[in-house]
Amino acid sequence: MIKTLNGWRAVFALMIVLFHVGVTGLEEMTWAGVSFFFMASGFLLRFKYPFEQLNKETYSRFSLRHALKLYPLHWLALVLLLVALALIGKLVIRPGVLALDAALLQSWSMHHSIYFSYNPFAWFLSTLLFCYLCYPLLARWFSPLGLRVKLIVFIVLILIDIVLLGFMDFYGKTAMYVFPPVRLIDFMLGMTLADASGKIKQLPVLGKSKNGTDLELIAIAMLSVGVLSIRSYPLMMPWSDAILWWLPVALVILTCWLYDKREGFVGMVLASKPMQWLGNISFEIFMLQCLAPIIYTYLVDPVLWHFGITEFANMVSNDLFGVNANLLYVFVLPIDIVLAWLVNRLFTRPMTRLLNRLPAFR
Repeated sequence: MIKTLNGWRAVFALMIVLFHVGVTGLEEMTWAGVSFFFMASGFLLRFKYPFEQLNKETYSRFSLRHALKLYPLHWLALVLLLVALALIGKLVIRPGVLALDAALLQSWSMHHSIYFSYNPFAWFLSTLLFCYLCYPLLARWFSPLGLRVKLIVFIVLILIDIVLLGFMDFYGKTAMYVFPPVRLIDFMLGMTLADASGKIKQLPVLGKSKNGTDLELIAIAMLSVGVLSIRSYPLMMPWSDAILWWLPVALVILTCWLYDKREGFVGMVLASKPMQWLGNISFEIFMLQCLAPIIYTYLVDPVLWHFGITEFANMVSNDLFGVNANLLYVFVLPIDIVLAWLVNRLFTRPMTRLLNRLPAFR
């Protein structure tokens, strides 16, 4: 395991949760984080499963193994959310939509009310499952192609993406954002990055310094440039969801790989025990972020209001900043982290041990 990549998982997962509970200024890093998760998945799978020789048995084993990694936590998060919604009287059952959500097929719909239904963040798993199912085929027939051929393929796909996004409204762009074949481009970029890693390592500059501080700072600077460019030039917004992040995210992933076990200052922070702990539960943090606000709103906030804490914080905030404080993000994130830790310890780990006994996991 590359520890710095695991640390970046934690960083992006936390930013995504904070953005979704209303913290402003994290939109761009949330979009970058989604691209990171898809690209990192393709990058790591390419190293772990070369698939030079693909047959029906290896394909079936790989597909079953990775599907079983996604469904148990997805189903648990979905059940917990449905129970919570029922307890607060806000549960509305739409059988067809719920069936699509449970089967992880919702991201294939072009309707906003379907791909963001129930647990809206499960669209990521729906799209990731498609990438997993495509991976053995891509590893067998796409990866062996020369870099020039791959470059031509990506240029064509990117041009199509640019044209489509440039003429779509908000709902159309959002549908493209979650649509599996579109996100497969991010995944394929990660695979190609892994395929090119040998040649990249031979370059006279990259990876030659004693530690990765310089390259780490350059990667962070490129992410920052992406944020500033989107905010400074609104005309770039149609392509802010993915395309503008491919180069900065690729550099982040390359930096983690090139300086594995000889990290710079930033890498040492990312590889620290607290960040590794958060990275190990980042999947649960992401999947349970819908449940945490419900717990805050119906259990935590009434207690804070009863003891005058909310009113006091709003008063102080109004005196200092001229606005009322939004305590939601302050409490939702810790609640989400605690939930993620409990689910990881009581469900994910035992489930993983159980699945590892199956022939498909051996």
